[in-house]
Amino acid sequence: MGALTPAAPELRDCDLPPIKSGKVLLETDCRYTQPVIIAHSNVIFDCRGATITGLRKRGITIRPGMKNVTIRDCRLDDTGGVLIEGQTPSDDAASREIARATSSEDVVLEHLTITRSYMTGIFVDHYVVGATIRNSIVADGHHVGIYLEHGSQKATVSGNLIRNNGLFTNKGIRRIGPTRREGLSVDGSAYNLIENNIFEDNAFGGIFHYRNCWEFHTANPNSRPRQQGSDGNVIRGNVFRDMDIGIWVASRQARDLVMWDCGDTSPYDNPVSLKLMMKNRPWGQSDALLGYRFNPELIAGLVDRRAPAPRWPFPTALYLFEDFAKDNLYEDNCFENLKTGIRIEDDGNTVRDNLFIGDFEYLYLGSPFRAALLDRPLTGTEIIGNRNVSHAGRTFLQNSFIAEGEHSGTVIKQPRTDSGGDLAGVSCRTRT
Repeated sequence: MGALTPAAPELRDCDLPPIKSGKVLLETDCRYTQPVIIAHSNVIFDCRGATITGLRKRGITIRPGMKNVTIRDCRLDDTGGVLIEGQTPSDDAASREIARATSSEDVVLEHLTITRSYMTGIFVDHYVVGATIRNSIVADGHHVGIYLEHGSQKATVSGNLIRNNGLFTNKGIRRIGPTRREGLSVDGSAYNLIENNIFEDNAFGGIFHYRNCWEFHTANPNSRPRQQGSDGNVIRGNVFRDMDIGIWVASRQARDLVMWDCGDTSPYDNPVSLKLMMKNRPWGQSDALLGYRFNPELIAGLVDRRAPAPRWPFPTALYLFEDFAKDNLYEDNCFENLKTGIRIEDDGNTVRDNLFIGDFEYLYLGSPFRAALLDRPLTGTEIIGNRNVSHAGRTFLQNSFIAEGEHSGTVIKQPRTDSGGDLAGVSCRTRT
């Protein structure tokens, strides 16, 4: 993982060479403080271990419509990260398909070390198809480590270390509670393959699937409604450890979005009373992380001019919008030292042959507001053949929160015997 060429003991300041089609080589012992713009197809941009640093903008940008572009063996430190730029179509189906058909193709980011990014470490923009991010390190970033933006499809994210991201806003304001971010965002992005990565110590969790609610639509003229759910993704062979939540499926299904200026039409009669969560229903471990009892979303909002008069710190009602993350597969992953392994809040998802080590909430299955207020419990979930090692001798299902009345048609095929035992020597780390 990370840059291939060892870092030079000392760096000198250098200017970038011209970037045209063909192979572009940087000098290993150089420090580059100019942004890299890839505006030609058929480029191999090889940093040979050089460092790009000190930029209050993207360190590397790949313009829309580029073909056969490889970025490799680079160190980006204290920059705005890497952007694979997309195209912004009109809000009709034909335009969206044209945007995908003319997106950049065969873009490969490999053996990068991206640290201390004040923006997203790697951003795959809207309607980009088929990007590959592999064998890289994305660590210590203010924001999300890797972001797959709405309308994008068929990315491959493999063999990466995604660590310690998501604790600050782009402006350097420290995030608290549910305002913290995750290692990998799958925001209205579909049919991606995410495999053999390590997610650890990210501020809120590993992978969050959602389709955002057309946020900030009145303040941002470039904002577009999201037409595609976070659907049909394959997440396999990854390690999740030392965070609150490993994977959150439809992560904004039950979240108060009062601060987000949502443009979507909500199926709820907002605001929705919080009594459903406060009185009549048991709580899972990850419910406590949503801020229902103490809402850090609104505390953080006090530094935002868009904030309404605060209902802070104890809201009595929520502004809810539907979230979409269907038909995803979670297979052969390893979960360790978390509060919740996988939280599922949408339909048709499969959790199969995963390993959970320790005693925590392995699986959360439920959607309290959708089930109770819209009469739509989660459907079509499959929970098959997962394994666990529990110091307390508890089974997979005993260490899971499956909310009564909030799911239907669920297939559960789990071993009846427990998997208790000594945890000594058993770790997700032994798999990496």
